[in-house]
Amino acid sequence: MTEDAVNEQPNKEDSEQSASAIFIEMMRQAAKAIPKPGSAEDLDETPQALRPPDADGEPSLEPKPETHEIRRVRPGLVLRRPQPGSMAGGLLGTLFVVIVSTALVATLLMFFVDPEFLNPAIVQGLQLERDEIIAGIAAPRPTPVRTPQWLRRIGIISGHHGRGQNLDYDPGAVCYDEYNRVVLTEESINYAVATRVVNNLEALNFAVDMLDEFDPRLVDYRADALVSIHANSCIDYGEVVSGYIVSKSDARPDTGNDVFLRECIALNYAANIPLDRSFNETEDMINNHAWRKIHPLTPGVILEMGFMLADKEILTTHHDLLAHAITMGILCYIENTGYSAGTAPINNRSADYLVPLLATPTPVFGR
Repeated sequence: MTEDAVNEQPNKEDSEQSASAIFIEMMRQAAKAIPKPGSAEDLDETPQALRPPDADGEPSLEPKPETHEIRRVRPGLVLRRPQPGSMAGGLLGTLFVVIVSTALVATLLMFFVDPEFLNPAIVQGLQLERDEIIAGIAAPRPTPVRTPQWLRRIGIISGHHGRGQNLDYDPGAVCYDEYNRVVLTEESINYAVATRVVNNLEALNFAVDMLDEFDPRLVDYRADALVSIHANSCIDYGEVVSGYIVSKSDARPDTGNDVFLRECIALNYAANIPLDRSFNETEDMINNHAWRKIHPLTPGVILEMGFMLADKEILTTHHDLLAHAITMGILCYIENTGYSAGTAPINNRSADYLVPLLATPTPVFGR
C-alpha cells in the first residue's frame, strides 16, 4: 500500500464525520426555526438559510414539503349573546299583562260588587281627600249615580208559607172561635200582603223574589234587601196588646244597612198604619233561622204587622194599605241608602215615603 493510499483513508473518515455533524446541526437549527402554533409565520415557508443543504453543502432551494398542524379542540359551553331588543320586548309584554289584568279586575268588581255594601262614610271620605289633594281645597262631593232599579234585587218572605222543615204545613199563629175551630191563620194574612208587596215592587221594575218561610234559596241568598212579613199571635193576654214590631238579626251590628232598613220600614209603616211601634222583640225575631242562612252582606228585617187579636180588623181588611206601607219602607231604604247625614232627602213627601234621620246608620244603644 502506498503512502498516498494510507493518507487518503483518514481523510475520507474525517469527511464522513464532518457531513454527519453538519446534517445534525442543520436539523437542530431547522427544529428551532419551526414557528409555534398561532404565529404569523407560515409553517411551510421555512427560511432558505435554515433549509438543509444539498449534496454540495449549499442550502437547498427546493420547497419544504407541506405540513399540517393538528390542533386539539376542547369542548366547552357556548353562550348565546342576547338578541338586541329582548329586554325592551319583555318590559312591554309585562306592561301589557298588567294593564289587561287591571282592566279585567276592575270590570269584575264593577259588575259583581255593589258599592252600597261598602261603608259610605269611608268612600266619601276618600273622595274628599282625593279632591283636596288635586284642588288644594275641599271640593264639593260628587253626586252618586243611582243603580238602575232593574238591577236591584229584593227578597220578600211570606211568613209560614210553604212546607216547614219537616215538610209539614205550618200555619203560624192561629185564631179559634168559641167552638175551638180555626177562623184565621197567620199564613193567610202574610201571603195576602206579601203578594201585593211583590206586585208593587215589580211594577216599579225591581227584581223581586217571592220566598217561602223555609225556601231553599235562602241559603247564601244575596239581595239589596230582604223583608220577612209576619203577623203576631192571637193569644188573649187579658189586656189589649197591639202594635207592630220591626226587628233585625241580633248578630248584626247596631250600625249599618240592617239598621237603616229597619228604621225605614218602621217609619213608613207608622206613617200609613194607625198602630204604635212595639219593641217587645222575641228570640224568634232576633235569631230567626233566615239570618243564619242568608249572605252576610244581605240586610234583612222581620216585620210583625200587628197582633191578630187586637189588630184583627187592619190585618184582615186592609191588605192593600199594609202592602203600600211596606213598599214605601223598602223604597226609602233602596233609594237613600249610602247617603250621609245632612244630604239625604229627609221627609221626602214628593216620593210618597219618609226617610229617617238615621240616613247614614249610626250606633243605636238599647232597643
